[in-house]
Amino acid sequence: CLAGTVAGLLCTIFHDAGPKSKVEFHVRPVADFSAASAGTVEMFFTFVLAYVVLAVATTRPPASQLTTRHSFPFALAIGSCVTAGGLAAGAISGGALNPAVAIGLAAQDLSMGLSPAFACWQLAGGVLASVALRATHPLEFQVEAVK
Repeated sequence: CLAGTVAGLLCTIFHDAGPKSKVEFHVRPVADFSAASAGTVEMFFTFVLAYVVLAVATTRPPASQLTTRHSFPFALAIGSCVTAGGLAAGAISGGALNPAVAIGLAAQDLSMGLSPAFACWQLAGGVLASVALRATHPLEFQVEAVK
């Protein structure tokens, strides 16, 4: 979160000097949405993003794909989750999907606002993703026999 805060402060300096210095970015529900609905959307899409990252970038490929050690389409899957989450959640919560981004945006306008609440919703989505990965990929967590 410290890196997000420093990045937010640096962005403030550059943003204030730029041509769109009057445009503000806030971490809060958009339009008529409640904080609970915005938080739920943040948690859901953070879950989707974290689960996909864990499932495609950290797991071993199946035996049928042992010709390579990496799953190369993982970047497309992760990028698609970021795009879908940002587009879907953006109209409700701003679509931060990351506690560091939420804190960084709060630092950008020098007010915490709902950032701590959003960060908690996003952290809950990440925890749920790790629980789901353990449930759906049990073989990843088995200790291999020592030869």
